[in-house]
Amino acid sequence: MKIKSSDHLLGTIFLLYLSLVRKTSHIEIRDMDVISDDSMIGFWHGDSYCMQFILRQLSKKHTGIRVIVTADRRGNSIEHMLKHYGAKAIRIPDGFGMRPFFRSLIEAGKEEGFILAAALDGPLGPLHEPKKLILLLAKEANKPLCYIHFKYSRVIRLKHRWDHYVIPLPFSKVIAQVEYFGRISAEELKNAEELTKGFKW
Repeated sequence: MKIKSSDHLLGTIFLLYLSLVRKTSHIEIRDMDVISDDSMIGFWHGDSYCMQFILRQLSKKHTGIRVIVTADRRGNSIEHMLKHYGAKAIRIPDGFGMRPFFRSLIEAGKEEGFILAAALDGPLGPLHEPKKLILLLAKEANKPLCYIHFKYSRVIRLKHRWDHYVIPLPFSKVIAQVEYFGRISAEELKNAEELTKGFKW
């Protein structure tokens, strides 16, 4: 989908606001060094905005960063933000529309030398119910999986949205914790619900 100028503008506004938050707040990313060039990263959809802090730091050390983003217009401003950090959006349709793209997504995941990130409960929820997509991609590519969760001191949570989207406020504290899960076995993928009990929020 072609990104419209209004989507560029919205993405720029989002970036400027995040810059304000970053300059006035305490942003701490714990154990980021466990993320390698071939890692896959899962996070909650509601933390998508604050994931920009992570991507900004990762882009200083890693040149290949890709993020799975919805193909509809909701993803346009996100793609604009990702480009700001030198990251690339992989645009895929929601729901059943993703099926024709699934095989090519698996093949893309097997490519070496880049980080692939996706929302665990995206693109449409339910809230904090992990789907198997990023686990399956990690297993098929034999790449390590990392998981990132956040703690905030001052935020706005959009409770009317299914993901309770988080907008950090200036002069706040944001702590991002990176958890290393390693490579996913066939047995772990089969029992994904048991594995994802370790995903905290």
